[in-house]
Amino acid sequence: MSTQLYAIKHFNNSLDLYSSKKRLISSKWFMEFGKQGAEVFNVDDKVIYYITKKFEFWKWKMVYTIKDVNGNVSELISKNNKKTIFSVDLKGITYELKIHFKKKISIYKNAYKIAEFDESFIDKEFEDLIKLQLLDKKDVEISFLLFSCLKVGEVETTSKSAFASQKQLEPNDDPWS
Repeated sequence: MSTQLYAIKHFNNSLDLYSSKKRLISSKWFMEFGKQGAEVFNVDDKVIYYITKKFEFWKWKMVYTIKDVNGNVSELISKNNKKTIFSVDLKGITYELKIHFKKKISIYKNAYKIAEFDESFIDKEFEDLIKLQLLDKKDVEISFLLFSCLKVGEVETTSKSAFASQKQLEPNDDPWS
């Protein structure tokens, strides 16, 4: 299995995704009227997605509303109370995110793993950067969008996880690195 490698720089309230040294896509988040939101930008700095983050207290679910520039709306919703598995249907495809121990996140497309994010900073080549491994470069935009959803409101990459224990995270049955 050969994967494409990308680097993500997380600085304050923004993420920038790079291939080699070229920035491909970015996102920025903010607080507006008591809600947390984000915008995802293409290489030309044009908005391509809007994200709104909200916690549905009565259902104990985290919901990210994703709206594209054409007005299509989808929701990335937590599937468990630990908020370690999220799912969304976009254009007839089901995407699922799983948050693993050792600061890794996997993305599945119709139950097939397509991407893995690694925030552990262990790899010397990706020191102070988030590593993204991707099976197909066609999935870079959607993978970055879904990762951006989870990062809305997070200020620093060095911040401690909100999880009480690594045992509460999802097992990584197919680690790529």
